Formats: sequence, structure tokens, C-alpha cells
Amino acid sequence: MKWSKDILTYLLFVAFAFLIWWTNAWHNSESGHENSQLVQSSGNLGEESRLMMTEKMFELPIEVTGVPQGKSVRVFPGKAEVYVRVRMKDYEELQKEDYRVWCTYPVTQTDVLVLHVDANETKSLSIRVEPEEVEYLVEEN
Repeated sequence: MKWSKDILTYLLFVAFAFLIWWTNAWHNSESGHENSQLVQSSGNLGEESRLMMTEKMFELPIEVTGVPQGKSVRVFPGKAEVYVRVRMKDYEELQKEDYRVWCTYPVTQTDVLVLHVDANETKSLSIRVEPEEVEYLVEEN
């Protein structure tokens, strides 16, 4: 009786492994030509490097827009880190001057200001900023 449980467990394991393999093979064949192009181009380093991505980080000062006359705003921290995801071939073209981190003067009483990033380039695939929000202090001039 014990050997029948072992065989049944083994057969279920094999069937499950086959099901996973078959699902992955079917998914790869249905997902389009993108995956097959990656495999075919693996022998060509130039083609492969066009598909590879990396991330570049810039530390930028935070600007506050819309500050009324007679007031000034200090944010804490005063700088933010901007992470730009880009293709490997475009990495060297990214410049710190192409990005700006800013937040808007609070119209209502809030505890934090949300940061935004503007980019003057089109090479970046995604951009994120850390921290996403900052504390602030409004001062009368």
C-alpha cells in the first residue's frame, strides 16, 4: 500500500511539472515575436545592448512654485534624488540639466508637499523621485 502512495505522488509531481512546462511554452508562443527576437539577437552584442536598460540617478534641488510675495518656503529635505530608467545606448546622453524637481505652494493647510519631476528629454523610459513628498516651513519676509 505504501508503494502505491509513493507512485501516485510521483505521477502527480510529473503531471504538475509537465503542466507548468506546457503553460510556459504556450504562453511564450502566444506572446508575440518580442521574446523570439531577444533569443535570436543574443549572438549580436550591438542589438542586445539596444534592448538592455539601466538607471541613472541625479540629485537635484527642490523648487517651490506659486509662492506669494512676502513669503518664502523652505522644504525638508532641500534636495531629491531623481532615478531615470533608460536604454543602455542612451545612458551617456542624460544630463542633470534636463530635469527639474518641483512642488506647488500649499493652497490649503497640509503637512507635506508632493514632488513632481519635469524632463526636457524624450529618452527616459520612466522617472521616479525620492522622497515623493517633503515637509515645509512657510516664512514671512
